[in-house]
Amino acid sequence: MQDFSIFDLIIITITLILGLKGLFRGLIKEVFGIIGIIGAIFVASRISKETGDLLAPILVLDNPATIKLIGFITALVAVWIVVYTAGIIVSKIFSASGLGVVDRIFGFVFGAAKVFLIFSVIAYALYQVQSFKKVMDEKFDNSFVMPHLISVGSFIIKLDTTALTTSVNKVIDTTKTSEVLEETKNNIKENIQSTTNSIKEVAEEEIVNNVKEKIEDTKNATKEEIDNTKEKLRSIANKPQEN
Repeated sequence: MQDFSIFDLIIITITLILGLKGLFRGLIKEVFGIIGIIGAIFVASRISKETGDLLAPILVLDNPATIKLIGFITALVAVWIVVYTAGIIVSKIFSASGLGVVDRIFGFVFGAAKVFLIFSVIAYALYQVQSFKKVMDEKFDNSFVMPHLISVGSFIIKLDTTALTTSVNKVIDTTKTSEVLEETKNNIKENIQSTTNSIKEVAEEEIVNNVKEKIEDTKNATKEEIDNTKEKLRSIANKPQEN
């Protein structure tokens, strides 16, 4: 059996604390609150394609993933507005009846359930993204609550997230590839600059050495010519004069 982790305690505590709101709101408002949020997600995830197909010609959409996402959001908002309006009407009808303690208790139960279901939807949605999935598997390996959140969320959301997940992963991979290419480009630039500097230094050193050799050769040649000239002058000076 899995042990309770700090994450489990945090989720349960938040659920119970926010559930206290239902204790004061009563059963009717909390029931319609659950239907309005979770019910809207439940229904919208199942009619997202049909809704998207109706809106696609109007919004001029071609991408299947975008069409389904727009359909989901539109259906979600529409169902929520209908349920919220119905909740206000029913709440006003029963406001004078005074259901008493039972109404408060069930209000707390449904309020806590609503919070837990919201957490389930969020957890499941994040779990569909591959990068988040790896982190969640590592961080919440010993969690008792997380598997239940994902299980409940998968039942509520019947939305094919493959296309959206693929798009997200593609963006992540593209970003990583761009970073690698940029780093490689910088490394090549640095290597070229380093090689150029090395060649420049070698060339300068070679030129200096050649100049030194030329100067030395010229110096030696000039010295030899001077010595030869001196020798010729001595020969002329020592040559006997003709009578």
